[in-house]
Amino acid sequence: MLRLLFDPADRGQVVFGLAWHAETIGSLQALRQPGRGPFLDRWRQTARPRARGPAGPLLEAVPADGYVPDLFTPEVYSAYPTDRLVAELRKAREPHGTELLAFGAALVAYQIACISPAMPTIGAMLRAELAHRAFLTFTGGVDAALATLGPDFSWTPPVLTVRSPVDGEVRLGGRGLRLVPSVFWTRPGVSLTGYRRPTVTYPIHPAPASPPEPRDDPLSALIGATRAEVFRALVAGRGTTQLARDLRISAATASEHVSALREAGLAATRRTGRTVRHSLTPLGMQLLGVTAAARKH
Repeated sequence: MLRLLFDPADRGQVVFGLAWHAETIGSLQALRQPGRGPFLDRWRQTARPRARGPAGPLLEAVPADGYVPDLFTPEVYSAYPTDRLVAELRKAREPHGTELLAFGAALVAYQIACISPAMPTIGAMLRAELAHRAFLTFTGGVDAALATLGPDFSWTPPVLTVRSPVDGEVRLGGRGLRLVPSVFWTRPGVSLTGYRRPTVTYPIHPAPASPPEPRDDPLSALIGATRAEVFRALVAGRGTTQLARDLRISAATASEHVSALREAGLAATRRTGRTVRHSLTPLGMQLLGVTAAARKH
């Protein structure tokens, strides 16, 4: 067990975010672990034949179960697209650079073959989880978000206990904590170094079910599939260009959907100098929390 000790300042430094690289590494274990839910079982059936070639070096480095080597912990790498990571590895002049480059090339091939086709569904699940955490924080404070992370966590202020291969106590000391939801991981992963904040990856709880069809998504049924994606994306706040890039729609389409959400009182736009940032209003957060809860049951 790992005990994370919060100082008073740490409560205001708890953030939730995504780490696609960690998700890809976690999928290499999910590829070899059957019986983990309808979505992952279906993904595994599709991914296994595609992974036979590109995943070879990766499967040698990542065990089928248990501890996963912390290969790319620095925060600057976790935000990179895989092709940029490989480009950085090509520049490296460190020992074992050839092995790193081979691993990076295999990672690109595996990502394209096995992760990219499922990325829209995986992204939707992760954004729904972030929306749920944002709603809990907004309505019940940080305590509500920390107390409901799942059976591997116990929150007794000021201590968050994590069921982890890492034992001991760590005082956060004002650095805060970064929490990363995962579709593929089945247990918490802890990175205490390499990031600006200590980082814990946690499995979404309850485990993701089969991907919902559009008719099964109450938010899509209410406002349309694309507008629902825009709505969910605004939970973390985005500019028009970033929103369009993330959702692969035109800037004009993104702006149109944001305008409609703003007119309904669900989104707000703030301008600082030349920077425009869109985010959800309290009413929008409440609606998103209700629909996220509906999709979980």
